[in-house]
Amino acid sequence: MRRRFGAVQAVAGVDLELVPGEIHALVGENGAGKSTLAAIAYGAVRADEGSVEANGVVGLVHQHFKLIDRLRVWENVLLNREPRRGWQIDVAAARERVRRLGATYGLEVDPDAIVETLPVGIKQRVELLRELDREPAVLLLDEPTAALAPGEIASFFATVQGLAARGTAILVVTHKLAEVIAYSQRVTVMRAGTVVARHLTAQTSAEQIAREMVGGDVPALATRAAVTPRPLLALRDVSAASGTSVLERATFEVGAGEIVGIAGIEGNGQSALADALAGVVRFSGDAAFDGAPLEPGDTPAQRLARGIRVIPQDRRHEALILDWSVRDNVALGRQRSLPLRAFGDAAREVIAAYDVRPPNPDAVAGALSGGNQQKVVVGRALASAPKLVVAYQPTRGVDVGAAALLQSRLIEARNAGAGVLLISFELDEIFACADRVLVIAGGRFVGAFARAEIDRGRIGALMAGGAA
Repeated sequence: MRRRFGAVQAVAGVDLELVPGEIHALVGENGAGKSTLAAIAYGAVRADEGSVEANGVVGLVHQHFKLIDRLRVWENVLLNREPRRGWQIDVAAARERVRRLGATYGLEVDPDAIVETLPVGIKQRVELLRELDREPAVLLLDEPTAALAPGEIASFFATVQGLAARGTAILVVTHKLAEVIAYSQRVTVMRAGTVVARHLTAQTSAEQIAREMVGGDVPALATRAAVTPRPLLALRDVSAASGTSVLERATFEVGAGEIVGIAGIEGNGQSALADALAGVVRFSGDAAFDGAPLEPGDTPAQRLARGIRVIPQDRRHEALILDWSVRDNVALGRQRSLPLRAFGDAAREVIAAYDVRPPNPDAVAGALSGGNQQKVVVGRALASAPKLVVAYQPTRGVDVGAAALLQSRLIEARNAGAGVLLISFELDEIFACADRVLVIAGGRFVGAFARAEIDRGRIGALMAGGAA
């Protein structure tokens, strides 16, 4: 299989075979060609050379959801396949069909919920239900757990294993090597558009796969410099709401020169917290930043002017203008203070520091792989010496090497005196980067741990609503 996009050879001579009843993992660096190969197999992208043979329906669950946000769940799941009574859609039958489908696969969701009101993890269920309703013989899952909390991942893969047991051939495109080892039977490794290794999963290791993905050893995280934090951000009884996300009476501090990690299951107030600090929603309570009050009605532009930078959780809808170039996206937020002639230089600095591929400031952001888009978003946030960085899922959907790079850049910002609020559903990421860990559950902060006191069991119990 071959496919070129302009000067980029996305897929170069790849052969891949999927077997009924087997979970096959496809891994590789950002931009290695994995998603392109899956899109070719599905029929969404035409190959320049090669052919696809499938014995039955092929389904694809996209990394970036292809849902119509303003429609209801049942409307999305059954779009163009709705049951009818005469010439009218049988709404009652449609609702019941979605309920039965969810119960069958352990993916229950309210058929009447409006999709735009759902948290990311539930949207993932809707995507999967839409494909399962088509009864695919082959199911392609592109980064299926990138938006899921740890507790949801095991449940998701239980569903996937059940599908495999029914004889479905499954391809999982992923960067999460622990999931590869735990759930797949075979693994194919891609780099620069080609296959560089194939393994029976039981005969390899996460460490070996990681080295094959990056072509060498995975970079170590940046060294944590000895820094004495000074007061920077202080919240007292702060409450906020953003969509279905609710934060209640949050009281905590983030110092300049430290990383504070927020550990919690998705949907427990993290989005409301990030949006309140970004100036997207108003908050109640008291907040101070860098020696002056943080006003509830400040705009995002005012927060930017004070040195607050946000890495949003959804790069495609909240962070990037996909039709714009990398150059213009890097300048976004600084376009009034950064001379037009400096846009290119700023983009080239981010490209070089974050290994953005292709290394072209004029590349259209929407044409980049998801991981390279994320590098642009993080690079923009950390440019121009920010005072506070709110990093929400900063390594979502990036490969192991890129994750180490982005985490290192956050640590370097901390070493340089920035405060970092790290909101992540990856506990390993929080434990690797944070100086302190705060636990959130039910919209409230329920525990705090210094780095030397971090205990995975106690934190997990608190996240689940139990006692420490």
